[in-house]
Amino acid sequence: MTARRVLLAITFVATLIVSTAVADAQSGGSEQSATQHASAPPPRYALIEYFKIEPGKAAEYRKLEQEVWVPIHRERVKQKIIKSWWSWGVRFPGGSGRDYDRVIITTFDKFTNVETPYPPEIFTKVFPNTTAADLVARTLALSKLVRSELVEQIDNTTSTGEAQIPKFAQIGFHKPEFGKALEAVEMERKQWKPIHQERVNRGILNTWMLLGARYPGGTNREYGYITINFFDKFGSLETQYPPEIVAKVHPNLKFVDLVAQTGAVVKMVRSELLTLVDYVQ
Repeated sequence: MTARRVLLAITFVATLIVSTAVADAQSGGSEQSATQHASAPPPRYALIEYFKIEPGKAAEYRKLEQEVWVPIHRERVKQKIIKSWWSWGVRFPGGSGRDYDRVIITTFDKFTNVETPYPPEIFTKVFPNTTAADLVARTLALSKLVRSELVEQIDNTTSTGEAQIPKFAQIGFHKPEFGKALEAVEMERKQWKPIHQERVNRGILNTWMLLGARYPGGTNREYGYITINFFDKFGSLETQYPPEIVAKVHPNLKFVDLVAQTGAVVKMVRSELLTLVDYVQ
């Protein structure tokens, strides 16, 4: 049982945390490929985990990830326990002083699958000559779990066709002003989502996601929700909001005014840039 609990902390983006009440109010294939089908419904839940790799152990960690955990995640997808698994490396902030080096996002279609994400038979099938406890011990020798959070997808943009697997993710952590969590989420959905959709339509953005918290909860969280912008090209990060996009979507609203309105209800705690390392879906 202990091994299974630890394993829950060894899995993987945007991007998103509001209170459980907000999330409840808003919610009512095994082969990898270079594209994602637009018709496939997005997964409802995601376990986001933040890992710190031990100094000098990055190459060993990556080798273990490729040789051990990717096959396990592939079998989990095959058995429909998880929808997908994504491993993202933190590009910015850089330096050895950052809190974590890896962001692992594991997605689920069903909330009940989160309870037992690693059935014992998964390990028996993939690695019949070793134990789950041994694999966990090898992983813990190379990295430590900084924190984890369970989120529920509130909203997202729609692909215009065969969406490419994104290579970069800009994850934003937002804290609504006291008593304005619902207002902040509605502004994201009604004001900003149409802008993000136009960015998708023009090929600037791959996908935008808004995720609400299930766990942990409480008023002492550093941030209230997360947004994730996924990009195919690094160059798209330079000019993310061409003036003509806002003018088309909100012809009667100046971009500077929209930013001011947003700042009155929610503050950006921080944003980070992630680079895709590996994935299974």
